[in-house]
Amino acid sequence: MNAASGGAPGRQRRAPRRGLSIVELMIGITIGLFILAGATVVMTSQIGDTRRLLLEAQVQQDVRATADLVARDLRRAAYWAQAWRNVWPASLPLALTNPYTTMTPDTAPAGTGSLVYDRSMDEADGANIGTDNNLVDNTDRTGFRYNATARTIEMLVSIGNWQTLTDPNVLEVTAFNIVLNSRNLAVPCADQCPVLGPTNCPLVQVVRDASVVISARAVHDQSVRRSVRTNLRLRNDIVREVCP
Repeated sequence: MNAASGGAPGRQRRAPRRGLSIVELMIGITIGLFILAGATVVMTSQIGDTRRLLLEAQVQQDVRATADLVARDLRRAAYWAQAWRNVWPASLPLALTNPYTTMTPDTAPAGTGSLVYDRSMDEADGANIGTDNNLVDNTDRTGFRYNATARTIEMLVSIGNWQTLTDPNVLEVTAFNIVLNSRNLAVPCADQCPVLGPTNCPLVQVVRDASVVISARAVHDQSVRRSVRTNLRLRNDIVREVCP
């Protein structure tokens, strides 16, 4: 036996084993919670930004689609398949005044939230060419108006029948305005000016343009607001007599 060993033969002294103390464990958990909280905040922010972006895109799309629909139909105001009869002398049997020129109001330089007008729909289908009866029928009168109570835009699809264009569950329309302007242009005469009536007054060509403005906000997030303006020229000019 080796007395210097201080123990049993073959036995070696081992280093003490150590693990994580309770303090180290608590510090590690705390750091992990901070990291998890930061990641949660970033993810929540990204989800909110994505939701807002989608909502803004939806509002913009709905407002733009409504403005395009209003502009597309408004361009057809006073459409008449037999417009050439407007410029024939009244003494000829083919002369006739355009029966689809009614527009209420017919001018609104300060803007209007309700507009009703006529345009012929008798020949809307290509197979019906030549069938215009020159009368304002149920589907020939249309228009648009702002419903301030429901905060929607409505379209007159037939006389007395207004249909909602915007979805009140998604979109609140805060403003709807149509600005109408017109100017009279002299009709040039090569020989004899045509007239429309017995007064033999000269003809003028009424050129009209409009500006449609729609503002709206999202129902579920009223901070999301969009506004669209569309400028257009009415394609169908009106020819009428203007006496001095």
